[in-house]
This record gives sequence, C-alpha cells and structure tokens, in this order.
Amino acid sequence: MSKLTNIPVIDIFAGPGGLGEGFSSTNKNRKNIFDIKLSIEKDKYAHETLELRSFFRKFKKGEVPSEYYEILQEPDLKTKRTLKQKLFRIFPEEYNTAQKEAWHAELGTKKYSFNKVNLRIEEVLKGNKNWVLIGGPPCQAYSLVGRSRVGGINEDDIRVYLYKEYLRIIAKHQPAVFVMENVKGLLSAKIKEQSVFDLIKKDLTNPSSVFKKSKSKNYRIYSLVKKPDAFTMEGFPMYKNNKSFVIESENYGVPQKRHRVILLGIREDIAQKPETLKHSEKKINLNAVIRDLPKIRSGLHRKYISSEIIDGKKKRYYDKVIDNDKNWLEITDSFKKEITSKNGFLNNSTEKKRTISLKGIGSEFVKCNTPYKKNPLYDWYNDPKLEGACNHISRGHLIQDLKRYMFASLFTKTNDRFPRLCDYEQHSKDLLPDHKSANTGKFADRFRVQLPNEPATTVTSHISKDGHYFIHFDPNQCRSLTVREAARIQTFPDNYLFCGPRTAQYHQVGNAVPPYLSKQIGEIVSNILKE
Repeated sequence: MSKLTNIPVIDIFAGPGGLGEGFSSTNKNRKNIFDIKLSIEKDKYAHETLELRSFFRKFKKGEVPSEYYEILQEPDLKTKRTLKQKLFRIFPEEYNTAQKEAWHAELGTKKYSFNKVNLRIEEVLKGNKNWVLIGGPPCQAYSLVGRSRVGGINEDDIRVYLYKEYLRIIAKHQPAVFVMENVKGLLSAKIKEQSVFDLIKKDLTNPSSVFKKSKSKNYRIYSLVKKPDAFTMEGFPMYKNNKSFVIESENYGVPQKRHRVILLGIREDIAQKPETLKHSEKKINLNAVIRDLPKIRSGLHRKYISSEIIDGKKKRYYDKVIDNDKNWLEITDSFKKEITSKNGFLNNSTEKKRTISLKGIGSEFVKCNTPYKKNPLYDWYNDPKLEGACNHISRGHLIQDLKRYMFASLFTKTNDRFPRLCDYEQHSKDLLPDHKSANTGKFADRFRVQLPNEPATTVTSHISKDGHYFIHFDPNQCRSLTVREAARIQTFPDNYLFCGPRTAQYHQVGNAVPPYLSKQIGEIVSNILKE
C-alpha cells in the first residue's frame, strides 16, 4: 500500500462500536491508520450510540465542540436528546457524514437485501480493494447457556447462519483482512454432529465454495494469540486445537476475564504473516479501574410481601418503598448489623458508623475528578474536557436483594470469594431467592460479587436484566455495578456515551468487544497491510 493512513473499515453487527472504536484509535505519528466508513447495527439504541460516536470522531483530538460535552454532562435523558439534536444542527456537515457511516439496518432480512447492502458497500469503498471487514454475527444461538435451555443448536435459528451474511460480503468485496468475533461456546457447537466452528473456518477459507459465482480469492485464517502449528503446502496455517483461537482478554490489559473466539483472515495474495498479541506484564484488577468513580448507593425499588398460588401459578405481592438517602441508610444499616453480629464478618467495635457520604444513586452525569492518574488505564479512559462520569447511576433493587447483596459483599470481604447459595442458606433461609431453582444447585452462583483484586468476570448482555452477577464489592454501597463501571471493565473511554434508557445501555456494554483489545488487534492488522 502506498500509505498507511485512512484504510477503509466496514463494521457489521457493530453493537455500540467496541471493535470500531479500537480500530479508529490505532494511529501512527498522530495520523489515523483506519477510517470507519460504515457501521451496520439493527438495535435502535446501539445505532444511536454509533451515530454519536461517529460524529465525535469527525473532529481532531482536542477540537471536539463544547456542545458535545454538554450532552455528556446533562443528567436528564430527555434533555440529552434535545441537546443532541441541537449539536447536529450546529454541525450539519459532520452530522451528515456520521449519518452515512452509522446505518440502522438488519442484515439477512428482505428489507435489507444483499443487493441493497452491496450497493451501500460499493458506495463507501469507491473501488478500494485494500480495506478491512470487522464484526461478528449475533452469538446467542452459540452460547452454552442458550443451548442448554433448548437441548442443542436449533439449525433453523437464523442467528446460526447470519455469519453467512458476513461471508457473503467477503466473497463479493474481498477485503484485504477481516476480523470476526464470537463467543467461546462456538467451539463446542454442533449441527448434526458437525462442528459449527470447523464449518465456519472452512467457508471463510474458501468463500467461493458457498457463493460459487463470486470467484473470490481464498483466505488464510490465523489465531491472534498463537503461531500456527504447521502450514499446508499452499501456505495456509494449521492449528491442532481450535482453542488456539480463544483470546483471554485479561492477558492483554483488559480488566476482565472475557474469553472470546476471534478469527483473523488474510487474503491469499498478501504474503505478510501476522504477529500475535503481546501478553501484558501483569493483569489489571477491577478495583484499579473503578475505585476512582464516585461512590453511590443503590436505589430502593420495592419490598416482597407474600405470594399465593392462583391457577397453578405463583403470584407475588410487593409494596413500594420510598427511595431516599435516609430510608436507604436505615434499611442497609439494619442488614449490616444483623449479618455482622451473626457471622462475625467485621469487628463492630472498630467499624466506623456509616453516614450519607455517597452521591445518592448517582446520575447520567456525576461531577467528580476521575480517572485518577494512578488508574492503570488513565490515558485510555481520560478526557480532560470531561469533568465527571457519564452513565453512572445505580438501578433500583428489591429490598430482599439488597440484604443478599450486603451479605455477599461482607462475606467476600472476609473470605476472598463470593458466597454460593449454600452459604446464604447457612446464614438464614430468608436469604434464599423465591425461585424453584434455588435448591437445585443449578444456579449456586446466582449472586456473584465481583472480586476487587482480580479482573472482573465477563460482562454479558444479561447485566441488562438484573445485577445479581455483578454485585459491587463495597458493602457500604450495597448495589450492583453501574453502566459506567461496566464500561470501564470493557475499556470504553469515559467520553463514550451510551444512548437510550439504562437497560439498553447495559445491553450495549455487555454485547461489545473491549476497545482496548480491539486497538491491539488493529495494530496487528496495520502491520500486515504496511507492506
């Protein structure tokens, strides 16, 4: 290639843009190596996030308009939308470009036929043959939990075959390089005793075997963490174990034990072999990246009263609870006293009296000094124009769940592990959730405290449903993680705003690829293309 700048990138199944953010952050001599030309996403709110971030990237570092930060620093969601519309009116050229880049479309549907997608891709590539395709098909159909519920892969599930939309684009437009991400469960997925992963690798190696009219070149499929065990006579890499394609993010500077399958495909006419990701000197723990965020309390939602069986179904009754600092302190204080006195977790005589020193339940923007310079990812998270934390608001919790959270965080502080359901039962049977599975042993870790001195466990889209797997380790806050804390774990910069209601924000964060990991992949891809 004549110059290693502004290489076109197309991101499909983009989510909120984690992969794209990493690639767009890859630079040399202050010049961007990659240029996101098109991001395709079907979810309404994830698309809004993509569009706003695309707008942000239209400005050089340090030149982003103050009106953008007004949106980030506005605590009210409705007002945020109004300010966003105002911003786009002030900068119509940048907004029009962002609109064209972030496409709200669902691949594999009649409305968005391949002909329509094909024309859009041709329009943005403008005949450029040296470009990069990134993204990954929806992964729910491959997940181990999803398969355990239905008893195996459902071959009629459209999500199983959406990777062929990815393959179709490769066959037609033949990118120089592609990066394809999916869940680890893909490795053990089978359809009629045939390994799904082996099928996908075979198709990606030779796209013309599926789309025969394309006459596509072949691709060499590489792992990003392991050198090939051997090569075929034609020079194609071979790996003895499919686990070679699993990236364990905590080994590469991401404060999270996120294990994902990522395939790197290189067009056969490109001779350059890829490097592998470089191990970090030490793993980054959770406390190191979220301790400098404002301390906030949990919200109060409602209290479980009783239940009865009506027509064979259990009906539960609840009372509303007034949500304020005083009420929260009284409730959680009573839980703490009961739990510590019974279990001896803490020495009550030396424990300081809890006071309202927290910033309430937080907000869509909390003014504060964050990140601290001691934060190991300070340079990555920090934006000097942003004087606080976005998307940092606690969800409301059931009162009984708050008692479980208090027990779990105190237990973890004493034992350096989160409690299993048997530990809850040993303390008090009223800590067990009112679910059939509570005593089956299937979900013994239904409530999981994130350990402060280790990388977090995988942030998944399930975080949007409840916070039981993502309990904060600090008993004085007694809550689950906020969107911003989850975003820190996923290594999104602090000026990355997630749009939509809070549930949608959680879902976006849980579905993303960590941008800090993606940047490292982008550097490997840039070295492939520099020849």
